[in-house]
Amino acid sequence: MSVVDGRPRLPLSWVALAVVAGVTVGYWLAVDPVVQSAAQVGYPLLWLAASAVGVRVAVDAGVRSLSPLPALGGAAYTVALLWTAGLLAPAASAPELSVHLAIPGWGPAVHYVGPVVALTVVPFLVGGYATLGLLAAVAVDRSWNATMPGAVGLLACVSCTAPLVATLAGSLGAGSLAATLSTAQYPVATAAFLLSIGGFAAVLRRTAV
Repeated sequence: MSVVDGRPRLPLSWVALAVVAGVTVGYWLAVDPVVQSAAQVGYPLLWLAASAVGVRVAVDAGVRSLSPLPALGGAAYTVALLWTAGLLAPAASAPELSVHLAIPGWGPAVHYVGPVVALTVVPFLVGGYATLGLLAAVAVDRSWNATMPGAVGLLACVSCTAPLVATLAGSLGAGSLAATLSTAQYPVATAAFLLSIGGFAAVLRRTAV
């Protein structure tokens, strides 16, 4: 806690955390989802917490001074992750947008089908893949030794593609979203995601020395 003009001032990170917690609790109370297992709640929390750590690592490593080419590469890597996971796919139909409420992290899920692509936004997955893209961009900007964590990051998509596509191709209700957790692929995907975050953090730590 800092002191400004003799008055205590909370760090911005604490304020942001309080806002996120308040919005999450409010959303949960409004949706009143049916929780079928601890894993249904645990996976989003784990991914989002790791994503927050990853973003902090990227900020500390100097993401604000990121060069254009690595930034483009990071964005392309994020798109590749979304594509591999089945969250982004080619489509050719009349534009259609739907929003589906589920427990925080799984929802609110947004599904868009357009004349060119179909995009499904599951908050904890999209946030996780965007974090990997950000870390990849910073790692490439600082060092080219980012191949291994980047490759492991792809496993976080490949291992969850089948259950995710099967579920999100139809109704995105809370029950169907929870059903995807019955497969064994999510532990593998989560392990790959956490290893990727750790790998990128290790690369950036070495380049900072």
